[in-house]
Amino acid sequence: MRDRPEDDRGQVMILTLGFVVVALLLITVVVSAAGVHLERKRLLALADVLALEAADAAGDDQYFAPGAGQGDPATEGVPLTDASVRDAVDRYLRDNPDAATAWDELAVLSASTTDGRSAHVHLGAVVRPVLVSWVLAPWSDGIALEAESVARGS
Repeated sequence: MRDRPEDDRGQVMILTLGFVVVALLLITVVVSAAGVHLERKRLLALADVLALEAADAAGDDQYFAPGAGQGDPATEGVPLTDASVRDAVDRYLRDNPDAATAWDELAVLSASTTDGRSAHVHLGAVVRPVLVSWVLAPWSDGIALEAESVARGS
């Protein structure tokens, strides 16, 4: 009778503990990924607002230039310049400091116009995972996000 193995009491507890650990790690990954996704959506919304603000911005020298608005309304609008787009973006961020406080290292990577009618804004930011576990340790310094938006002025 001594050759028979002992009963398996207590083995289910080890298995349950292992499943609980895996489930908690999975929860940290899902919560952190959802947080990063939401921050990217917020960054994209800010890029949209900045592009719209820049598309509406035009220097007085262009708006009141002789002959402005005299052409075909379908093809002519108030022309934008790279400087007016960048100034509008900088002005908005300066006047609304709360818009940029959600991210670490928010940067305007580019703010320009390619055709004189469209404002192109490219933002970059660094976000940190909400919950950091040993699974997410490689990203504890932050995750770089980028967002672009284009708005056409009229």
